[in-house]
Amino acid sequence: MQAESAVEAASHYSDSVAVEGILPGSRRFGRDALLAMAQTHSGPATIECYSGRHIRNVGRLRGVRLTALLDEAGMHALPRSRCKQLVIAVQAGDGYACLFTWHELYNTPVGQGALLLVEQDGDTLPRSAGGLQLISLHDLRLGPRQAIAVDRIVVSAWHS
Repeated sequence: MQAESAVEAASHYSDSVAVEGILPGSRRFGRDALLAMAQTHSGPATIECYSGRHIRNVGRLRGVRLTALLDEAGMHALPRSRCKQLVIAVQAGDGYACLFTWHELYNTPVGQGALLLVEQDGDTLPRSAGGLQLISLHDLRLGPRQAIAVDRIVVSAWHS
């Protein structure tokens, strides 16, 4: 991890996440619930920014699929016609936001790899990485939709 990112991570830390917005069961998932839900394992992965600059390598990852969190908060209860209009913003403690659509998460391979990480290389909620992290494993470059100290997931309807 770059020195600048390590300093930023130290000032932002999250071990819980709120799922908010138009879902019928908006709620906060605490540390214990997230650790129990973290059934997806992956790795190794290379995190690089959009320009191709190397950020870091990770050997093992464990996390919760975003779709599992959204479904726990009631996504599955919404009419499909409404879901097709939804935008999901995963927000980090520093204000960075990563965006997904319902279509992407539920109808493409991206959804299988969009994870809220709780463990990296055997370190649970690593302080140096801000605790909870977002990663989108099926993106071409893993850096742009990677966030540290994730504390909110906001579901909104797209209005034209």
